Amino acid sequence: MHLKRIKSTSNLLNPLNNFQLDKIPFEIRSDPLTGETGRVFNLQYNIPDRPDLKKIITKSKNIFCPFCPETLSKSTPLFPKELVSEGRIKVGQATLIPNLVPFDKYAGVSIVSQEHYIGIEDLTPQKMEDAFSAILLFIQRVIDFDPKVQYVYVNWNYMPQSGSSLIHPHLQVNCGYNPTNYHRMQIEGCKKYLLENNSNFWQDFMMLEKEQGDRYIGETKSTFWVMSYVPQTFLPDIWCIFKKHNFFTQLQRNNLLDFLQGLSRIFNYMATEYIYSFNISMFSVKNDADFKINAKICPRILPRAIGNSDRSYLQVLHKEPYSVMTPESICPKVRKIFNE
Repeated sequence: MHLKRIKSTSNLLNPLNNFQLDKIPFEIRSDPLTGETGRVFNLQYNIPDRPDLKKIITKSKNIFCPFCPETLSKSTPLFPKELVSEGRIKVGQATLIPNLVPFDKYAGVSIVSQEHYIGIEDLTPQKMEDAFSAILLFIQRVIDFDPKVQYVYVNWNYMPQSGSSLIHPHLQVNCGYNPTNYHRMQIEGCKKYLLENNSNFWQDFMMLEKEQGDRYIGETKSTFWVMSYVPQTFLPDIWCIFKKHNFFTQLQRNNLLDFLQGLSRIFNYMATEYIYSFNISMFSVKNDADFKINAKICPRILPRAIGNSDRSYLQVLHKEPYSVMTPESICPKVRKIFNE
C-alpha cells in the first residue's frame, strides 16, 4: 500500500513580509481507498474562540422544538405498525421516530435525550448509548421486515454549523437498496484493492498507519482511530474503523461502547480546541466480508468572525476537499487526549 501525494508550492510577494517572495507549500493527496484527491495546507491558522451559545440555544427554544418532551408525542410521526408495532422506538432517554425528510426507503431520527441542548463536552458514552442502541434496534427491525436492504448509514449533524436545523441533539439512520456515492466508492475501492493485491484493504491500511504512526491516534478493543490521510473538511477529520465488523446487526453492546468511548474522547479534544459542531457518518454493508463498518468524524466551524462557511466552490462544485492544517500536525494532541 502506498500513500500518494504530490508536493507543490505557489509563489507570491507577501505584504505581511514587506512584499518579499514567499513560497506557500501544499500537497495534493490521493485517498488510499477511493482514489479521490484533496488539497492539504499547513497554514498558521488559529481556530476562533468558541462563541457564547446562549443566544442560539434560547432562540431555538423560542422558535419551536418538536423533540422536547412536551411536544414530541403530538409533533412527530409514527412508523407503520407492520414495521414498528409501537409506532416509535424508545430506549431509556432516547426516542426513535420516522424522518419527515426520508433520505432512503427506511429512515429514522434518534433523539438522544429529553434535554434540549447537550454540550459537546457532555456527550459521554452514557449520554449517547440509548440513542445508538435505539438505532441498532431499528436496523434489526428493518432487516427482519425487508431482507433486501443492503446499505445502512448512521449520521449526525450536531449544531447549526453542521447543517442541523435543530439544536436538540439527534441522529439519523438510513436503510435502503442503493449506496450513496461515497459509500459506493468505498465498496469499489475495497474490491479493487483485493483484486490487485489479494489482500484486505482495511487490515493493510490499519497496519500501515500504525507502523508509520504520524496519523495513528489509538484503539479501543473493537475500533481503530486515525486521522484521515486526505481530510474531508476545513480542519482535518478523523476516521474510525471497526476491526472485525462489516454490518451493524453484528455489533454487540460492548462493541458499541468501544466506539462511543473513542467518540467521546474525540469530542473532548474538540472541546479543548473550541470546536463545537461536527458531522458524523457511519457506513456499513450487509453480506460483504471485505468491507468494514467505518465512521468519518468531521469538525465544522465558522472560519472567521464574519461567519463565513467552511465550505466553498472547491468542495461544493469541484468535489475536492481541502484542509488548512495537516492531519500530522493535529494528531499528537488528539492522540494525547484520546489515550489519557
